Amino acid sequence: MTRYALLLRGVNVGTKNSLPMAELRTMLTNLGCTEVQTYVQSGNAVFGTKLSESALAKAIEHALEAYMGRPIATTLRTFDQMKAIVDGNPFARVATKPAYLCVTFLSHAPTKVEVAPLHAQNWTPEVFKVVGKDIYTWHPNGQGRSPLAAALGKLPLRGAVTTRNWNTVLKLLEMLDG
Repeated sequence: MTRYALLLRGVNVGTKNSLPMAELRTMLTNLGCTEVQTYVQSGNAVFGTKLSESALAKAIEHALEAYMGRPIATTLRTFDQMKAIVDGNPFARVATKPAYLCVTFLSHAPTKVEVAPLHAQNWTPEVFKVVGKDIYTWHPNGQGRSPLAAALGKLPLRGAVTTRNWNTVLKLLEMLDG
């Protein structure tokens, strides 16, 4: 049995993207997931399963598309992967507000070409670091008007892409460990 954190993109944002967390819990339980818990309304879940990661992702994406009427990008991380993300935080010394520190979770490690626009500009006082399938960003003035966050959202990345703030990352790790 492997425990996963599921991170969905684009649910409960606007009126046509409604996915009640009770429905998500039921959907995951019907796929054979156990001890399913959700966190906040933005498509975060933690659960155990005997399915392989690829079979699990396909099953979740199929169920979500049937429910939502459109494809929903899914990203999965295990406890060990989430722990490595937390332990490897490159901005631990400078990120003074956890809500302004973010991790963008990708289903595929980005190529140099895909992230080249980030490297082509100085974002000071904001910073970023690509580590495997994750991109850490620090937005000391918040994400709302962040040029870095805007640029990140325009990158031509393959597969699923979704961002969570550090508070959510820590909570999901705690839930995975529980």
